Amino acid sequence: MTKDTLSVYSSKFNELRTIFDSLPDGIVTIIDKEMKIVAANKAASDLFKLPDKKIVGSPLVDLLQDKNLPLREIVEQTINTQKPVRNYTIEFSYGNGAKCTFLVSTAILKEVYKNEKGIVLILHDISEVTRLRKLALQMQRYGEIIGNSEPMRHIYAMIDSIKNYDTSVLIVGETGTGKELIARAIHNASRRKDEPFIPVNCSALPVNLIESELFGHVKGAFTGAIADRPGRFKMASGGTLFLDEIGTLSLDLQVKLLRVIQQKIVEPVGSSKNISVDVRIISASNRDLSELVERREFRDDLFYRLKVFQITVPPLRIRAEDIPLLVNHFIERLNNYYNKNIMGISPSALEILMSYPFPGNVRELENVIEHAFVLTNSSIIESHTLPIEIQSFGVSGNVAPPSLRNLGDEEEKIRTALISAQGNVEQAALLLKVHRSTLWRKMKEFRIQKGFGKS
Repeated sequence: MTKDTLSVYSSKFNELRTIFDSLPDGIVTIIDKEMKIVAANKAASDLFKLPDKKIVGSPLVDLLQDKNLPLREIVEQTINTQKPVRNYTIEFSYGNGAKCTFLVSTAILKEVYKNEKGIVLILHDISEVTRLRKLALQMQRYGEIIGNSEPMRHIYAMIDSIKNYDTSVLIVGETGTGKELIARAIHNASRRKDEPFIPVNCSALPVNLIESELFGHVKGAFTGAIADRPGRFKMASGGTLFLDEIGTLSLDLQVKLLRVIQQKIVEPVGSSKNISVDVRIISASNRDLSELVERREFRDDLFYRLKVFQITVPPLRIRAEDIPLLVNHFIERLNNYYNKNIMGISPSALEILMSYPFPGNVRELENVIEHAFVLTNSSIIESHTLPIEIQSFGVSGNVAPPSLRNLGDEEEKIRTALISAQGNVEQAALLLKVHRSTLWRKMKEFRIQKGFGKS
């Protein structure tokens, strides 16, 4: 690119400088392979903290030496693909710590010199919008819990009311509603926040090892016990122990757990030595423990010890107003994880999600968004990228058979099948490939009515 050519295009830009300088967006024009800047308006000068005289004629890379901005990559992508880039988000900090966020777009000029095409960079400042959005999100969450519906605000108030006490808390709710997030929020709001938070999924531990996992064991206590090992109670001492799916514990183990809670001591397997522990107990269950008590499958004395304070987590289907907030949260998190730049979700896709009953609750919604995220090649998630059973629901109003999904949880599959079969147990049993009597028994176990709610 000759100096005369640069001068020609600089002159053309300067003829319209008054207009360009009045624009709030930064505009930078590049018309050669060395990425030399031909023109820049006042907003671009403010961005680079340089007068336009020092910008014009300089290669773009020279302006980025002390700024971690991917502008060169964006320009190279535009040149290589001959396709403009739209609304790529970049964020950086000035030396004074101030953070700025820009939407970067490119446009391709027609041939400007010997088969070469020019590139225009457009930088739209969304720093204030981003700041306000983050502030709004902080007001619509509690720690990692997302939601601004009335049921969720009620839960936030309950967390605040118990944060200064070591009261035992029982969290109840369907699978996937975020019971562990609430347990962590309680811990992080308490005086124990700097001490360990130890989660234990009681249903995932082998029956013959769960006692050792909870209370520890000494060397030689059983085959394979080659060394002393502290249990989860000991590991959580000073902090919080979260016992998820507490309703799956055997009656024998419930007796030992009750003793630990009452006496604040544990006795490792194979040892007669008592170890003092200072642990706050938070437990959770997707089953109704009071019914298990009536059926004598859960000790009433342990139940009342655990249920000093109870928090009931609402299913997502009765707080659908939180779905847009959750969707934006998941998109932001996935953007950071996959280094993509998806800006949001289309109204039609969101409408489908808002009407879907989500038997898997928030966990299922997260999986749905990740599925769509992976398939999305534009800046917006569209309805055709949603899982096929979600799209089918948007058309027919019925949930597709659970065989199309991998929810990984028995209760979720049963609920999905019943919704798909519109409450017909026989049809739901066919979808699940189980005998009708087996399905009735499982429905009773999970306390699922034909209307898909808890009895």
